[in-house]
Amino acid sequence: MLKRTLLITSLLLAGCSSNPTTYHGQPFAKPRTLDNFNDYIRYLEQRAVAEGVSSRTITQKGQNVRYIAKAVELDNSQAERAQRNRNQPAAPNPNGVTNYLNRVLTPQKVNIAEQRYWQQLPALNQASRQYGVPNHYIMALWGMESSFGYYQGNYDVLSVLATLAFDGRRETLFAQEYVNALKILQQNVISRERMKGSWAGAMGQSQFMPSSFLSYAVDADGDGSKDIWKTQTDVFSSIANYLSTVGWDKRLPWGVEVVLDSPMSLDLAGIESGKKRSLATWQAMGVRLKSYDDAALQRWQQLAGADLWLVRPNKEVGRVFLVTNNYRTLLNWNNSNYFALSIGMFADQIAARVNQ
Repeated sequence: MLKRTLLITSLLLAGCSSNPTTYHGQPFAKPRTLDNFNDYIRYLEQRAVAEGVSSRTITQKGQNVRYIAKAVELDNSQAERAQRNRNQPAAPNPNGVTNYLNRVLTPQKVNIAEQRYWQQLPALNQASRQYGVPNHYIMALWGMESSFGYYQGNYDVLSVLATLAFDGRRETLFAQEYVNALKILQQNVISRERMKGSWAGAMGQSQFMPSSFLSYAVDADGDGSKDIWKTQTDVFSSIANYLSTVGWDKRLPWGVEVVLDSPMSLDLAGIESGKKRSLATWQAMGVRLKSYDDAALQRWQQLAGADLWLVRPNKEVGRVFLVTNNYRTLLNWNNSNYFALSIGMFADQIAARVNQ
């Protein structure tokens, strides 16, 4: 009983402290207590109908939405970590990037990627040709997002999206994702029972949120369904379509690791548009290639003529990278320098294996 009371109290506080979703200018007026969760579902359904979801879809596919306390717990933990980092920034860690890469980019993962590459080559080639994204980047995202399709999440997508919207911390985001999930169900892409995903509602082997699915998912095999859960041709083409749409340039690598000949102001680092410079300019400022192996030299030569940004994830104490706009498209997928670097380096390692 005490646990339930505390949970209800937290819901009330969350509802009071956030900007509520509105429908026709009217916010959900009832307290954010578990007793009102079903009423909130009806509220979201009204919004969905206003955006073109049929009552039939809601009746047949939108029922049995449950409050998932674990989703709120995980979301709050994520928010608390971010708040702590803002309030008490940790000292720059010179090994931050290296430690992260050692954890997520293991030799075993690269070995599996090489095996899966040859197994999936026809589907990879199809996606690469159509969207202009090299196979090894598609494979890297597939492997990193869902362990090559093995782990896609087992949460009911409608339930976690409704729960996180009701909780209120990011209501605008999750309320719209809930509506978008209903739109997907209305398209008969997948049954409600199969629409599983992460605790935040990311779905399938590409881990698309419903909004990303509606924007980028592809029916590559022409069977009438954009199946990012089980169909590899659809998965790979959807990943490639995403990157292509947000600006991927097939002529360029993601970037290279570099070193600085002398100290450089941190103000020059970052991926903002005004901080781009040419390779010649960066070289004149003391930026040079870290490794002179054949693959790194080839990537370095490909940077000539491109807009380039300097990235220093661990500020003045850590590793340094010179990146292209392709790196910025990876940040569009997941706005984390660590993630984007892991994908770029994973793709490089896959390419090195399969091009031997």
